[in-house]
Amino acid sequence: MHKTIVVLSALGLLLSASCRQAPDLEQRRREIFALHQDLIQAHLEKDATALAEPTADDYLSVSRGEVHPMSTADVRAMLEPYLAETEFSHYEDVAEPIVGVSDDGSTGWSIVQVRVAGTRTGNDGESRTFDTVWAWLTLYRHDGDGWQRIADVSTNRPFEE
Repeated sequence: MHKTIVVLSALGLLLSASCRQAPDLEQRRREIFALHQDLIQAHLEKDATALAEPTADDYLSVSRGEVHPMSTADVRAMLEPYLAETEFSHYEDVAEPIVGVSDDGSTGWSIVQVRVAGTRTGNDGESRTFDTVWAWLTLYRHDGDGWQRIADVSTNRPFEE
């Protein structure tokens, strides 16, 4: 009798696990694409809080040959002065973003290329123009409540090249 109960319990667990609805991967791709669009809009609106909000507290920024662990608060603190000193004339995709999601829907990524142009006021009070193409890979983790940005790897070059 004891073996029967154990076997039936194990079978019940297997059936309940297999009955869970698989995540809608196309919907998750659309969510990541929307996060990218939100990021562009937040830059244009100079909203450091919106830019930092989907960032996990174990986030990693990879650029210029360095890896920087950053919390959400660190990301916001880094972005606030940058946004205050910058006026954007362009912040737009120059190629269709590539968005993917793992088979289980727990991890996603976007690979994007954007043109960022405008003016930035330096510490000396001088305004300098810039026109740059940025490309980056962003990794996301889905935690049940939504997506969190866990890493960005970025590079840039002048727009003219």
